[in-house]
Amino acid sequence: INAEYMGESCGAVAASSHPKMPSHDNENHENLVHRAPAVASEGLKSAPSATAAPSNLMHQAMLSNRGFWFGNGPIPINDTLSICIGFIMLSVLLPLVGTVVALTVLWDFVDRVGRGRPQDGAVMSFARWLNRASLPLTSRFMKHPEDGFIVNVFLSLGVGIPALFFACCYYTMHYGFNLYLCVFYHILRLGPYFMNFAYVYTLCHKEGHSRQGLWAEPYNTCLRNAFNWWISLFYGVMPSSFAFGHSINHHKYNNGPLDVVSNSDVPRDSFINWVRYLPRWSLYALNISTIRQFISERRYTIAFRMFLGSVYYACWVYVMYRVSPLFCLTYVLFPVGENILLLACINWCWHAFMDPSNPEDPYVGSVTLFDGPINVLNEDYHVVHHQYPGAHWTEHPDKYAKHESRGDYKTHEASAFKGTHAFELFALIILRKYDEIAEKFVDMSGKYPTHEDKVRVVQQRLRTCWWGPLANVKYDQHGWEGVEDTDGY
Repeated sequence: INAEYMGESCGAVAASSHPKMPSHDNENHENLVHRAPAVASEGLKSAPSATAAPSNLMHQAMLSNRGFWFGNGPIPINDTLSICIGFIMLSVLLPLVGTVVALTVLWDFVDRVGRGRPQDGAVMSFARWLNRASLPLTSRFMKHPEDGFIVNVFLSLGVGIPALFFACCYYTMHYGFNLYLCVFYHILRLGPYFMNFAYVYTLCHKEGHSRQGLWAEPYNTCLRNAFNWWISLFYGVMPSSFAFGHSINHHKYNNGPLDVVSNSDVPRDSFINWVRYLPRWSLYALNISTIRQFISERRYTIAFRMFLGSVYYACWVYVMYRVSPLFCLTYVLFPVGENILLLACINWCWHAFMDPSNPEDPYVGSVTLFDGPINVLNEDYHVVHHQYPGAHWTEHPDKYAKHESRGDYKTHEASAFKGTHAFELFALIILRKYDEIAEKFVDMSGKYPTHEDKVRVVQQRLRTCWWGPLANVKYDQHGWEGVEDTDGY
């Protein structure tokens, strides 16, 4: 399996020219740094030239993947086994998670009386009003005044939801398991149109990228990791997953061969391929593949920190299991499955497209969504996020405007779409609804004037495979990284 899946395909990957590399911006050091991947003790080295011999660092790194327990990149699993595991997971999770998510969507629909867009209902409108009204007070607790709403999120999801959780635990211990109570809890936990879920994962994401924390002192001392190490327990997030696995591995290798959650080895316009991807995402979500990757790179300190996060979460599961196995399964482990299923959809969408002439081009490899109904903290500017992972969310529109005004999005023929959100675009992709995707595609380059042109470029980008047995491009991974620190964030 290793020889075919990791070695043979990489042997065909030779150094090639890349005419559309990410543009540099030397102003205030806001530039994209091109680096070679970290390979064991070799550390970071400059990128190989386009005329180098085929025995490049990426090839050497991929060949060092010798088995399930030690190696680089995604853990190699036989395709047939991946599909079987994926379908088993889907058959268990989809009816459960799908039902709860559907009920939250129905809640939102009823709340806004079927009018407007998601988040236009009374509940979310009240939340926005409360955030505005309380901002003079709540902003004092945050480093950025615009983050004052986080105080309200913490009180509702870091105090209210845990209180409801333990109330349900008390009821279950004294009166037995109640299915309706369990479903009610999960609906409240996710919120209308699962917006609580969206904000928890987005703030775990932001907190993981923030080196100095989101809170002002002295509150930052005790709340520095409030979302990843406390609220995460009720939403199935493994502590350290965002802070280390996501920010260090994914943001270095950007969906390439050494990214443990890479989907660039298969065409993304395939439901079967996404099912095959579920075990890979699960190994990441459980901190397994990232710990393996950091050990193989000899980054033992990071691997140990991730291990501690896993032990911490395992202790939480064990304690709740001792209280009640059924309660643990339905209240604690259910959110883990929810996390795996929903975030596998999101990541598949964020990086579904790829430039065949330069798979590392962030403008094509990450999507940009305009006028989306669910743009939580400007996450829809995903290109900007990969260029500036340490930038505060309020800076994303300005950074997008800066690069757009310079013509970067036009030159790189960005993968941009309008009037959609990640889950809808994901569904269109795996169902091969090319016409609908083309209608939402924003041709920022002006090179695709007709509907047929848009369909063609969408299909090409969805079907470009960078590595693995299905690789149809020859390109070495350079491992560029965006700027981590901006404005003290």
